[in-house]
Formats: sequence, structure tokens, C-alpha cells
Amino acid sequence: MLFPNPISSRVLVRKTLAAVISESGNIFAGEVEAFLSEEQKGRSGIYEKIELVGRAEPDDKKVSPKERRIRRIARRVIAVSAADDRPVAFDG
Repeated sequence: MLFPNPISSRVLVRKTLAAVISESGNIFAGEVEAFLSEEQKGRSGIYEKIELVGRAEPDDKKVSPKERRIRRIARRVIAVSAADDRPVAFDG
């Protein structure tokens, strides 16, 4: 068959919304897990000492783990917000 089966716009919107909500939930779950592990490290006395850098844009190697995680999450959130540009991952 040359053309795919027609899908109603309602189904397409529902599947896209389900995929976006699912990915947002994964991002949130990962952040909660990282937050709880940082709290556990702090309670056990393990603190990360970060050297402050005087430049506006610090090197990636000198950035704190928290800042690296924020940058990674920002890219994921932007990718999720532009979900209409990618194929729908939900097949249910």
C-alpha cells in the first residue's frame, strides 16, 4: 500500500499528548530520584565542593554536577515541548 491508513486528528492529538505526558513524567521521576540521592549524601556527610568560576560561561568540566544535570534536563524539556516535530512513540 502506498499511503498509510488515515488517522483521525483526535487520535493523533491523544497519542501525542500521551507521549509528551509520559516523557515529562520520566524527566520528573529522574529529578526526584537525583534530589533524594543528593539529600541522602548530605545527611551522610558527603558534600561536593565546587570551585566558583569568575567567567560568564564556565567550562563544562568545571561546572557542578547540579549545573550539568540542569543543562541536560533543559535539553530534554525542550525536546519534549517540541514533540509535535517527532513521531509519536505511543502505540497503544
